[in-house]
Amino acid sequence: MKIKINWGTGIVVALVVMIGGMIFLVSIAIRQDYDLVDNDYYQKSVNFQQHIEEVKNTAALSEKIRLEQTDDSLKLIFPKLSTISDYSGNIHFYSPVEEKRDETIKLKLTDNFTQLIGLKGLKSGRYTVKIDWSANKVSYYQEEEIVVNNDQSQ
Repeated sequence: MKIKINWGTGIVVALVVMIGGMIFLVSIAIRQDYDLVDNDYYQKSVNFQQHIEEVKNTAALSEKIRLEQTDDSLKLIFPKLSTISDYSGNIHFYSPVEEKRDETIKLKLTDNFTQLIGLKGLKSGRYTVKIDWSANKVSYYQEEEIVVNNDQSQ
């Protein structure tokens, strides 16, 4: 006994296969994890001119922030522009891998214009250290790349 497939049956089979494939692709898309670079990207784009001014102010400095990294800490050495009480800002560790790894620390300088940050709390990987700070009511912004290696096998 031979099964005869006419054009009507072929159309139904093609539609069933297409709908099944679409459902499969939609289920894959729903399960994907996506992270935006910033959750408040619109507000940041509005304030972008201010950011440009901060970068220009940093470029005009004769001495920039120096970063000295050891295995378990990061030392930031700030230029002496004013008294320590005039300094304020944030240090943001941005991970391009996932947002959960990001960390923000308040700027708290010691008497010699340095801040020591422990890196043991960060997962291993590449980070962009974004330093947004001000001194003498002038805002500055500086970015530096670091690599944290907190291997548990040591």
